[in-house]
Amino acid sequence: SNLNEVVVVGYGTQKKSDLVSAISTVNTKNLEKQPTANLGTMLQGQAAGVIVSTGSGNPAGSPSILIRGMNSVNNAAPLYVVDNIPQGSSYELNPNDVESISILKDASAATIYGARASGGVVIITTKRGKGGEPKVNFNAFLAQHKLQDNIKLLDKIGMNKIVRSAFANDGTTPPTYAVDDNKFANTNWQDAFFKKANEQKYDIDMSGTSEKLAYRLSYGHWGNDGTVINSGAKRDNIRLNSDIKLLNNRLKVTPILSFTRFDNKNFSDANTDGNAGYSEIMYLYETLPHIAIYDPSSPNGYATPDAMLGKNGNPVGERMLSDNRSVDENFQINVSADLKLWKGFSYTLNAGKTFNNTYEYTQTQVYDFGAQARNEFPSRSESRGRYQHTVWAHLLNYEQSFGDHHVKAMYGFSREKEENTGTSGAGNHLSSPLIEALSGLIVDATTGDYIRTNGWNYTNTLQSYFGRVNYNYKDKYLLQGSLRRDGSSRFGPSHRYGNFFSMSAGWAMHKEPWFNVSWIDELKPRVSYGTVGNQNIANFQYIARIFLKGNSNMVNYPFGPKASQQVYVGAIAAALANEGIKWEETATLNAGVDFSLVKNKLSGSFDVFRARTTDMLVETPIPAHSGITAFPYTNIGTMDNNGWELSLTYRHSNPSGISFDVTGNVSHSRNKIVRLGYDQGVIQDGAVDYTNRMTTLTKKGTALGEFYLFKSEGIFKTQAEIDSYKNKDGDLMQPQAKPGDLKFADANGDGYLDDNDKVLMGNALPDLDFGLNINATYKNFDLNLFFNGKSGMKMYNGAKMFLYRFFRSTDLNNAWTPENPNSPVFRLSNADANANQRASDYFLEDASFVRLRNIQIGYTFPAELIRKAYLNKLRIYVGAYNLFTVTGYTGFDPDLSSGGIFSRGVDRGYYPISRSFVAGINLGF
Repeated sequence: SNLNEVVVVGYGTQKKSDLVSAISTVNTKNLEKQPTANLGTMLQGQAAGVIVSTGSGNPAGSPSILIRGMNSVNNAAPLYVVDNIPQGSSYELNPNDVESISILKDASAATIYGARASGGVVIITTKRGKGGEPKVNFNAFLAQHKLQDNIKLLDKIGMNKIVRSAFANDGTTPPTYAVDDNKFANTNWQDAFFKKANEQKYDIDMSGTSEKLAYRLSYGHWGNDGTVINSGAKRDNIRLNSDIKLLNNRLKVTPILSFTRFDNKNFSDANTDGNAGYSEIMYLYETLPHIAIYDPSSPNGYATPDAMLGKNGNPVGERMLSDNRSVDENFQINVSADLKLWKGFSYTLNAGKTFNNTYEYTQTQVYDFGAQARNEFPSRSESRGRYQHTVWAHLLNYEQSFGDHHVKAMYGFSREKEENTGTSGAGNHLSSPLIEALSGLIVDATTGDYIRTNGWNYTNTLQSYFGRVNYNYKDKYLLQGSLRRDGSSRFGPSHRYGNFFSMSAGWAMHKEPWFNVSWIDELKPRVSYGTVGNQNIANFQYIARIFLKGNSNMVNYPFGPKASQQVYVGAIAAALANEGIKWEETATLNAGVDFSLVKNKLSGSFDVFRARTTDMLVETPIPAHSGITAFPYTNIGTMDNNGWELSLTYRHSNPSGISFDVTGNVSHSRNKIVRLGYDQGVIQDGAVDYTNRMTTLTKKGTALGEFYLFKSEGIFKTQAEIDSYKNKDGDLMQPQAKPGDLKFADANGDGYLDDNDKVLMGNALPDLDFGLNINATYKNFDLNLFFNGKSGMKMYNGAKMFLYRFFRSTDLNNAWTPENPNSPVFRLSNADANANQRASDYFLEDASFVRLRNIQIGYTFPAELIRKAYLNKLRIYVGAYNLFTVTGYTGFDPDLSSGGIFSRGVDRGYYPISRSFVAGINLGF
């Protein structure tokens, strides 16, 4: 039955019938039918409580993954454990190598990983050799990508009309470029910047077993040239997994070798938190259609804009004339050894070493695209880094039955060490564009040409002691207890160690002699309580840091009489020491039930949870006159996170050859800040661009990153409406308003419109996150449909605000005029004296969506037809990925900009998501 499945847990395995924790397993057969090379993206909608957000359509991008929502203002990402080795991500894995995925969601399951488990744990086991004689498998797919929809932008003539109207409404003269429709180019920047893209993935593996040896050797190649020009990524994977039996099968040694090379043409997406930064997509929206792309007479082939077109550059030229690439090489060697000692006892060694080398460079050619888009000389920057991760874990295991009593115990000790070193250099004047090395840079103080250098070198370590005991009586009454003690070099000597624990219990009710409900096959309620930690902060936060000169004059100190002062280079304290910081602690109470019904056709689980994070690390502001440039971390925050989740699977088959299974899941979570340090503790974020118009607020009583905006109350249709909107003193509330401008609410009732009138308006976390997998087979045909979606989430359409500001959106054709008084689009104005484009709910949209993520139809050829070709499997398939999305969001995609913590749901302009059509083949020899 379903409860007899074996599930991978922390440092071991358990039968599902023995589990008393909230653990989801992912059906990897469903993952195999998704045409993508990113394992994180594949997890979207596959497990209840796991919120996966695409964030960006960049082929090299990694999705944001939250397990049971957010429980900290710091990094909420899960810990990944691949073949018993903890690591920070799964990007280097080839999905074709994955055998199983377990997701540890509650503290009872995750305590065994202690200080790194507050965001949950994803345990991945890779495929091993099995099946006797050597077998070879080959899998491949080809896909073509195209943007789902372009944003509707005005062409030159349409924009000229809008600009002239806007300036006329202000009573000012329009810019010269907008006067003559026959002058200048008429460029469609989206058509030039975006393109169709090709993706391909090829995998081949060979595996086999003998009495003493099992092996699997695999190679995979993936490449996607991106829907943005001069972008794209490719990855190569090699993996060798072996199992060797020695000492009359008492010892099993499992060496694993893997190598990954990831090559990426970098793309500048907006930041997910903090300053919006530079976004190539926003830059594209800002650029006038009047600017030509190409100029055959130009040395580089790209046009320099006419001076009267202002600061606008050439997004296509700038992208094509800059070679920005990063190469990441990752080599891992892992060894596990299992030794049977005496009756019931065994010893396990897990050891791993990771070597990671990164190389990134940018070489930019000469161009002149206006005053703010100019590169006078060929320039170059480079950085090289080396990362090493060493893991040693020793486990003593015990398992024994005593009549109706069964005990399983594990005690372990581990040490981990991370070493990270690197250097970087940059200069703005290469002696020749043909030289691709820093050695070609010119250094001349008289002209200001120099080489900027930097370097880093840090080490952190983690030492841990941990244990777990499982007990059951008659396979009906189940108990589990776990302990872990972690010591981390990220924290000061006085708080270096922390202790975490959990307890859980379950009851297999269906095994009771009095339980005779015929349609309930299995029923197991369970409850757990435990603690986990979070150490996701930078190194050296517990010591004072000193700021030296660098490229700043802020530490130049003049001394002596004014006429003869000398300037001395000094130093200041950049951050105060706080040796008392320690890790955050999250305590979780979970209650759930696992069940199987109607002859095991319907199975599933339901869980509810309550979690509280205490000692949350928060940056505490220091007065500016102190000279401190970085705020110290202190353990002064508290946060709650509550929710529920449901998973259901229905399986059906009949003699006619038709069989199908349907798996669905839905989850809900909500967080709340209970304490954020000092009484007035506030974190504002979500700026769309350089104007720093903040759109989110986090403080006591709110969720993380709540939208904090002015409330718009429609459009003023007449001057009389403006004149009647007064405060108690008779003053106009919006004295700069004109008919057609937005009306904003005086939310606090003080008679003035200022930032105190902003109100909380929800956030970007969905009320419900859901997924639905449908698999059906008829004879040799198979069909897979995968839907996922989110409801009840909001998104601030910063891209729309940007398009309105720069008169690029076709919405503006419907702008308010006296002849069009019922328009929802406010009046045209360049001056925007009423600040219609302030951070308000006018740009806040419902981003709920349902998406057909994947549809695939396959045909498997009968064995008798392919046997003569020495094949034991031949399957071909066609399909589509991201075929359609049902949503009310008007931006590129409702799943973009859903990463980050404080700016989650603020669309700052991201690499758009594409739709793809796929064809593939699966071969077995």
